[in-house]
Amino acid sequence: MNDPYLDPHSGILRNNFGITNQRELDSREADAVGVRSVMIQLNPVPGNFDSKHLKAIHEYLFQDVYDWAGTFRTISLSKRDHVGGQVTHFSPPDVIEAELQAVFGELAQDNFLRSLPRKVFANKMAQLFSEMNRIHPFREGNGRAQRQFVRQLAQGSYKPHFDVVSKERLVTASIASAHGDNSMLERMMDEITDTERIQPLKKLIAFFGRERYEWNDRYIATTTPGQRYRGIFAQAAGDDFFFYDDQNRIVVGKTSDLPTAARANDKIDFEAS
Repeated sequence: MNDPYLDPHSGILRNNFGITNQRELDSREADAVGVRSVMIQLNPVPGNFDSKHLKAIHEYLFQDVYDWAGTFRTISLSKRDHVGGQVTHFSPPDVIEAELQAVFGELAQDNFLRSLPRKVFANKMAQLFSEMNRIHPFREGNGRAQRQFVRQLAQGSYKPHFDVVSKERLVTASIASAHGDNSMLERMMDEITDTERIQPLKKLIAFFGRERYEWNDRYIATTTPGQRYRGIFAQAAGDDFFFYDDQNRIVVGKTSDLPTAARANDKIDFEAS
């Protein structure tokens, strides 16, 4: 399929910098959008939480990088989850607008998720995020536009702290959601709107930063109350500790939940409180 968004010689996205090297484009894009992401949180893009508003947010974020920023894609789009994995097919371009209108119409009927208990709010946010991801209206930059959209939606309510969500966790949850399992997104949204669970993640990420450990490439979460865990103890810091579970994910738990004191590389088995 011919992709008009790509430079025919380099095979990477046409961009305002004239860059034809993927690694260089990734770096310049991250820098430019990173600055815009900070600015948009200080001065949110006004709108009515509809498709026009989503376009405006995308345009603001990517205006320095792509001349098509803020416009919906005109070609079909799909992504393979991983090498040899399933292929996720996103909504065809001719139905993007109609499907988003349906999603945002339901959001309006829900009074834009105002005055809801936190857990209900988190579950509905996960559903909204899942639907926008399933549609994937832009050629590039969908996740970053979606995160800013839901941040603005949550203002005055329960702020979602995406800064404690690793890229690996977000991708894993999004892939599961695209294949019909929304539980990981629901858990993620529940966790990052819960102040008590956000703080241990912030502490761990700060620790990884000091150690120059690339945490963004790892799945990182906190324990869920009532759930049983088995894994390998890594390190404790005051009231919290982290360990590797049976899927080699990094999980933060409460030190008080451990039945006995543990040392690095000890096997642990406990129920989270």
